[in-house]
Amino acid sequence: MKKIKKLFLDQNKNIKADFGYVFRSSAIFYIPPNIKTTICISNYWEFKNNIKIILLMTIRNLKGKLISKQKLNFDTANVLSISKFGVKEGSIELEAFGNTNLRIPYAAIMAIYEKKHSISMVHSYSRNHSLSELEDKNCILSAKESCWTIKPKLINKAIFHNGHIGLKEQKAKLILTNQDGRDKIYKLKIPKLNPYETYIFDIKKIVPNFNKFLKNKEGWATLNFESKSSFTRLLLIWEDSLRKEFQVTHSNFDYSRYITNKLFSKRGVQMTFPKFSNLLNELNLITYPKFEKGIYFFNINNKKTEYFNKGFIKKLNINDSFVNFKKQNNILPTRIVTALTGKFQHQKVPFECSMGVDHQQAPKKRFSWALVSGKHSNLIFLNRNNIIESEISDKLIFKIYCNNSLMVKTKKIKIQFDSDGRYSVNLKKIFPFYKQFLKRDYGYISLFSSDTSIRLYTAIYNNKKSITLEHAF
Repeated sequence: MKKIKKLFLDQNKNIKADFGYVFRSSAIFYIPPNIKTTICISNYWEFKNNIKIILLMTIRNLKGKLISKQKLNFDTANVLSISKFGVKEGSIELEAFGNTNLRIPYAAIMAIYEKKHSISMVHSYSRNHSLSELEDKNCILSAKESCWTIKPKLINKAIFHNGHIGLKEQKAKLILTNQDGRDKIYKLKIPKLNPYETYIFDIKKIVPNFNKFLKNKEGWATLNFESKSSFTRLLLIWEDSLRKEFQVTHSNFDYSRYITNKLFSKRGVQMTFPKFSNLLNELNLITYPKFEKGIYFFNINNKKTEYFNKGFIKKLNINDSFVNFKKQNNILPTRIVTALTGKFQHQKVPFECSMGVDHQQAPKKRFSWALVSGKHSNLIFLNRNNIIESEISDKLIFKIYCNNSLMVKTKKIKIQFDSDGRYSVNLKKIFPFYKQFLKRDYGYISLFSSDTSIRLYTAIYNNKKSITLEHAF
């Protein structure tokens, strides 16, 4: 059997923002038909790093044909909220250009998808690589995209955005993984793709009888294919059979096919859970199966320790606040991809928020920003990760930014974390008049704290619709 050569993903480069000279930062999002799509961009370049940029917005149809180009700026507001695209289905590319090093080549932008019965949000997932990245070979173009949960009762799709180089017809591979840990490989053909074409993978069309292998339980899919110019991350979509609800998240690398940085730690790595209290009818932890092979251990809230060597889905209760992962030899990869999934009682399609773990070498993060809504309810979650060594502080500075002015609202508060290091609050408790300030549109909230162990999440919900969760940038 031919030995598969594994690629090395240096997480330290991400932590240090070591991407070379970056004067262009970008993101591409899917525009689906018959779904209200809003792209929300904050001027974080300026309020985080004091850098001025100019934006170029390009709209294309599904086949990659140019529909329009428009220059955007932040002259009159700190946030741009875009929901008119002039195309029924296609993509929107946002490119930020600066006259100094932007450091990060992917733009921190959010997309929101709304239907009558659902709301979902996702951060930027794909982009077209800059020419300098391609020349420096500072990009991964061989797709090994995984962490796609396949839900038997739902429509399961994945979206790929091709870059500026067209692709010939190619043979690709889909790997289904069931909860028993078994893999099954299916071959498929991806047709010739135009530059900037958006391609849709539909699990039902690739594997019509996928439920049989998954035994009518949730499982996972991995896609292997080739790109020439775009980042291979996928947008993952779930819909109910009547297409009344629509939820999204993004894929992640198949870490069983990559080598990542190792960490020696007796404390292990940790994922924290936002404090939803009694809001949700269901909340589950997902540990995706494509991690570096080996036997691992996990425990929730330092209780019963269980071992695993395959992906699993674990039901959580409202008091669960964190999960720790360890290995017997105390040598762990720095990347184990996890997710939280949950829903209201009447919600058919649960949200799924791709997350991950933190560890002792995690970046010292003092400033975070996240999406909030001016027309829906918002929960602000703060979680201390007790794996991260940090100065402990309960003094926080919150700011909110809107799309109708350059005004910024600021609130300095002192909070009381619970015994598990969690805190959750409705946005209106911090900013009572946020709906008037945001003008019933989308905006951003930022957090500054000297406590670098704090992680910020936001949930946007409508009791008559659904709930969606994302971690902060």
